[in-house]
Amino acid sequence: MNISVILTCFNRKAKTLRCLDCLFEAQDDYNRRHNSSLSLAVYLTDDGCTDGTPIAVTERFVGHDITIIPGNGQLYWAGGMRKAWRAAMARHAGIDFYLLANDDTFAFLSLFDELLDTHHYCLERNGLPGIYSGVTCDESHPEIITYSGDCFDRQGRLHRLAPTGTPQLVDITNANMLLVHKTVVDRIGIFYEGYRHGGADNDYALTARRHGLPAYITAQVCGTCPYDHPSLVDEMSKLMAMNLNQRRAYLSHPLHSDAEYLLLMKRNFPSKYPLTWALRKMRLYFPKLYLAICKARGIQ
Repeated sequence: MNISVILTCFNRKAKTLRCLDCLFEAQDDYNRRHNSSLSLAVYLTDDGCTDGTPIAVTERFVGHDITIIPGNGQLYWAGGMRKAWRAAMARHAGIDFYLLANDDTFAFLSLFDELLDTHHYCLERNGLPGIYSGVTCDESHPEIITYSGDCFDRQGRLHRLAPTGTPQLVDITNANMLLVHKTVVDRIGIFYEGYRHGGADNDYALTARRHGLPAYITAQVCGTCPYDHPSLVDEMSKLMAMNLNQRRAYLSHPLHSDAEYLLLMKRNFPSKYPLTWALRKMRLYFPKLYLAICKARGIQ
């Protein structure tokens, strides 16, 4: 079984090394217990690192199949992941899965059992492969689920799922650890070109679901990853402390871009796009009013 691991990095040397350490340890453990020959080929985009990450990776993982692809320092997450993914596609005919990973996600030894068990569960239930999000928790508080997948309720609101001991079908996945079967890539390709940083993984799951492809989360937690997104109140407090020009610059930056969120809505929920656009403009010009509306709607 051949898995291409897709990663991008920028000046997080210690985390990138630990992420790869955990992946290779999980691979070795899986092969030892299953008398298997699961192989990993890593494709890592170096998006202009200045902390020596590429050299450290090359020196530590001698003998492993690792390809480092240079970036221009402006790719951000989605751009870096696309660049690595395209490099991996050169071996597409010999690849069974692509494993998308964040370099701040640290796999448990059970990672490949969880992901491949989810794959087999998906085949049994649906008769075709899909995409599978590995559930992660907070390292210091393992009872706190940080990333997994989300489902829409009847009001159209998203709810993040916790693991139940059985894989669960979801509408949206996170790509902190996301296993993608090669036939999914044959069907829908890779991340949409319009995303520079955020939103690409959510969009990918929604695209898969529109094409009738299943998306699941794993039955159990299979790694740790810190949740690094601010709460609504924290972010709005930051915006309300800025003047208009500062808010405009902040919301134009790839790390917290309104444009990418609006792209996600336009591509996947076109009927909701006009209202979303209006609310995002309200957030820019009248952040206090925007926060009040969100609270009234029960959004925290």
